[in-house]
Amino acid sequence: MADTPRSRALAKELRAARKAAGLTLHQLGEILGWSEAKISRIETARRGVKVDAVEALLDVLNVHGEDRERLLKMARDIHEPAWWELGRDLPHQLTALIDAEQRAKRITNVSLDLIPGLLQTRAYTRQIMEASGVEDPDLEDRVSIRQMRQGILSKRDPVELCTFIDETVFTRPVGGPRVMADQLRQVLSASDAANVTVRVLPRSLGAHAGLSGAFVLFEFVKARSVVYLEARRSGAFIDAPDDVAMFSDAVNLLDVQASDPTASSEILNEYVQQYESEAR
Repeated sequence: MADTPRSRALAKELRAARKAAGLTLHQLGEILGWSEAKISRIETARRGVKVDAVEALLDVLNVHGEDRERLLKMARDIHEPAWWELGRDLPHQLTALIDAEQRAKRITNVSLDLIPGLLQTRAYTRQIMEASGVEDPDLEDRVSIRQMRQGILSKRDPVELCTFIDETVFTRPVGGPRVMADQLRQVLSASDAANVTVRVLPRSLGAHAGLSGAFVLFEFVKARSVVYLEARRSGAFIDAPDDVAMFSDAVNLLDVQASDPTASSEILNEYVQQYESEAR
């Protein structure tokens, strides 16, 4: 099992299942007839693991039903290249981010400067990337990757997306009035879906719980939640429970402070009309 985001995710879930069963590494190894070191290597993604080995682990750990099928699918797919890995040499942090998006059951995005990537139009993304210095040979591929990432919102079992967007994001005319009008219509259209919620943090709020920095909170079916922080062409994941709890607390505060979905749509519509008028 190569050390990849997907292998690490499976390893974490197997470790969590062992702990939930109340077994130590030594106890589990004795039941299976494996060494404690072998179990440890599997749980830290430092050892290759076959599907039959995962089946044996799940049998002992009494994991059944949907959870069992989900973990077995992860094991079967572990060596299959994902769409973002085919013929691409992407930064490690980007592949880890995409993997988290693919596995998440719920994503909460707090955005202070830009429309979140999962809601961006091609034209808006292109303007952002050009301004940040993405080289021409890579530009269209990177734009396409961001668009393909949005597929998690419309797949058979779509992720739940809740995004808090500071109103100042709408005042920055990225790409000019026409691009902004199209972009904000895209956000409005996305918010019509049952699994997408858009909440605006109006300027009238003054200070709010998101001003300390943008972040993305990922929640998974079984694995513990993680937070992604992005800087210029880089990013970092935070998974220590106490640290993640601070971001979850911020989300709870924002839920109280932000405009409700209806009022948020009204704010967005005002900006759409403004940019459409400027475009004419």
